[in-house]
Amino acid sequence: MEHVGVDKTDEPQGNARILFISTVAFSLGFAIWGMFSALAPFLIEWYHFTSTQVLILAAMEPLFAAAISIPLGIWTDKFGGRTVFTILLVCLSVVLIFGTFAEGYYSFLFLGMMLGLGGATFVVGNAHVSSWYPKSRQGMALGLFALGNVGITVGMMVVTFVITNLVDASDPEGWRIIFPIFAIPTLLMAAVYMFFTSDPPNRKLKNTSMREIFAVYRSGVVVWLVPGLYWVAFGTLVFFASTMPTYLVDFWHVNPTSASAFYTPLLVVCVAITRPLGGWLADRYEVLSLLTWMFGVMSVLAVLLALQLSLSLELVAIYGLALMSGAAAAAVIKLIPIYFEHVGAVSGLAKAAGAACGFTMTAILAASNFLLGGYTLGFVVWALMNAAAFYVAFSRVGFRDVQPIRGAIAEAVPAH
Repeated sequence: MEHVGVDKTDEPQGNARILFISTVAFSLGFAIWGMFSALAPFLIEWYHFTSTQVLILAAMEPLFAAAISIPLGIWTDKFGGRTVFTILLVCLSVVLIFGTFAEGYYSFLFLGMMLGLGGATFVVGNAHVSSWYPKSRQGMALGLFALGNVGITVGMMVVTFVITNLVDASDPEGWRIIFPIFAIPTLLMAAVYMFFTSDPPNRKLKNTSMREIFAVYRSGVVVWLVPGLYWVAFGTLVFFASTMPTYLVDFWHVNPTSASAFYTPLLVVCVAITRPLGGWLADRYEVLSLLTWMFGVMSVLAVLLALQLSLSLELVAIYGLALMSGAAAAAVIKLIPIYFEHVGAVSGLAKAAGAACGFTMTAILAASNFLLGGYTLGFVVWALMNAAAFYVAFSRVGFRDVQPIRGAIAEAVPAH
């Protein structure tokens, strides 16, 4: 485990411009990430894909986001958020242009995978914002940054609006206009990020070797427990944003437009609005105690979800999970600067875990539906994962014998 003293006189005290631009760029990345989830019910109609096939398509984005998040976190630590975020946005715009020409199931699989770059914007922005804020303010700052989660809502609503209102029904390829609609602002955002943001002038990691950054992954059990907690907290958003439209249409016979333009966007809003609250609470109270309560409530709601008693109770469980998970995700992120210096590297690992959860749970839900003809087993697995997170937070297994960075607790949780 790293033990590094902090010279508070040399620590950046915040940068509102970086926070704002990073949040907007992150929102755009997540808007792009939400595209395939919104498209899924329509692809069933247009291309006669099965519900299992479109669930697999939706799983491709979190799969690639998980794979790319770790190197992106490391590169952000080494090269700075301004450079890495700019390059990421340029690459994402190129992928969107490719989407205009995608045809056939395997092309959509590849496209869905590459659009996972949109989800990976979180880890870069998270590390960039945290580098500008002291530990005592990072919870709130990163909670505000995480409001960018609402980008998924924007993406899903834009896609649904374009398909249902702007596309000529007689033109089977007209829906593809959604790709340039997102590609142009993404390229413009890359220019904004390049010319209007910067890295902290005292950034200490410019000469840090890759070997030193990788060493954090061998620093102890906590470096794996934090991503494990984030697997459940952030994974709630990724899992349900990817599967909710298809699940509501297939199992509860909800109208596809309502599923993509109302029910799922509302889920994302629930996650986003509690992120700042979770960060604010984590700035003021002991984080693992907060997480014990949050994961405890989430475990109960996950059991209710698995029972599938009625559509109304199902929505209560889903939106309750969303509200709690938003706060829990912000609290888990707060643990990273308390225990680690290389925030980008560990944030990348945590983000990879959250995205991997989205892929894994989506695949499990698809397998449950395909093999057993229903979704119950998938939701039972999800309830067990929530219970495991509760156990880690409640028992503090792995955390009890580990010391945080020197002075980090005092700086992270000021007297109140």
